[in-house]
Amino acid sequence: MKTATLTRAPAPARKPADRGEGGVARGGLEDSVGFHLRMAFLAVSRHFTGATARLDLTQKQTGVLWMIGANAGISQTKLASALSMDRASMMAIIDRLDHRQLLIRERSDRDGRRQELYLTPKGQKVLAQSKAAVAEHEKWIAAHFDKDELAALLALLHRIEL
Repeated sequence: MKTATLTRAPAPARKPADRGEGGVARGGLEDSVGFHLRMAFLAVSRHFTGATARLDLTQKQTGVLWMIGANAGISQTKLASALSMDRASMMAIIDRLDHRQLLIRERSDRDGRRQELYLTPKGQKVLAQSKAAVAEHEKWIAAHFDKDELAALLALLHRIEL
């Protein structure tokens, strides 16, 4: 009885760019803008987390503090809209910041259903600390580009922001 010998067709040659971290094939993702935006987002997020770890703030919480600091009395609804967040997520963030005594909520004099948001003195201090940490984080990002590239990157990203 004859035994059949299985032979494999040779694998197609792959460019080095087809392999990502750990030699894993990317299957065409190397040409995907969305993939690279996601990978860049993850790298920036990891660095941000390290840069702000001592403050115990997430990126979203930091953004909320900054926006309240720049827009004292803003409503939660308007803030959620400005940051492209749903109302439930915004409520959770506001509750967390309120629990940490970084902000206060006050009923609006004009509309009793509306709550206005203000930073507490502690919130203002944490905001100042977060601005310093984020400035260092931004320097890390900027170090990957020359001045013209950074300006071009910002202009290109603005085109696809919602």
